[in-house]
Amino acid sequence: MNRAHAISSIIEEHSGAIFVLSNGLTSREGAFYCPNESSFYLLHAMGEALSVGLGIASTQGGIEVVVIDGDGNALMGASSWTMDHVPNLHYYVLVNSIYETTGGQALPNNVEWPSWCKLVPINKQ
Repeated sequence: MNRAHAISSIIEEHSGAIFVLSNGLTSREGAFYCPNESSFYLLHAMGEALSVGLGIASTQGGIEVVVIDGDGNALMGASSWTMDHVPNLHYYVLVNSIYETTGGQALPNNVEWPSWCKLVPINKQ
């Protein structure tokens, strides 16, 4: 699956949610598929999508919060993985195994992702 299709599918699945999208193409494609005032497009905040999403979800208990993160961004913000999981938070990690924004470097292949995140395999660009 390509990134644009994955993002649009996630957005369709969670209509009415607040969306937090990591930097780079994830944010730009999210802005195209989900242009609304309840979305946060983190254009220059590498590794911070989950922490922003956790903050919003923690204060907005009745509202669904969806974080869409790239795998490289997710690894940069891995300290947020230790936070208590918030029930109204959905965390999607788009996995293509490269740091695409910074030049295509390979990610480690032994990552132990949190059990509560949803991994979405993405075709390498």
